[in-house]
Amino acid sequence: MIKWADNVIERLDNPPYEVIEISLSSQEKPIDVCSKLKLFNGGLNNDDLPSKILLGLLNEYFLSINNVSDVFSMLFRLSDHLQLEESNEWIEVEMNYLSDAFYLADQNIYGDLNEVGNNLKNYLSQFEDYAKYLSI
Repeated sequence: MIKWADNVIERLDNPPYEVIEISLSSQEKPIDVCSKLKLFNGGLNNDDLPSKILLGLLNEYFLSINNVSDVFSMLFRLSDHLQLEESNEWIEVEMNYLSDAFYLADQNIYGDLNEVGNNLKNYLSQFEDYAKYLSI
């Protein structure tokens, strides 16, 4: 995200303040950088776009590492920072369902981790196009 912000600053005469904040956050924790990203909407009238971009990035990360436990850990931390429009509250509902399913399968209480991983992959794949907003 920091590389993207630097690229935006180089290309724009008057970059948005939020992009400058992201660019200057190299010493911060990744979750804090993500919080700054959700403040930036790219000039679009879509209040939940930053949350969808983060889910798109998480999809790319999941495809690259294929570690269900690691991705669920990030998804759990991310859930506290999502800002979604009412019409998209299904995103959070599904996220909570998947998190519960992962916990139950991971604890050998109910379900199968492979099935939960496939469900996570299907869920996150819905957001793959939103990661493209970060390329310039």
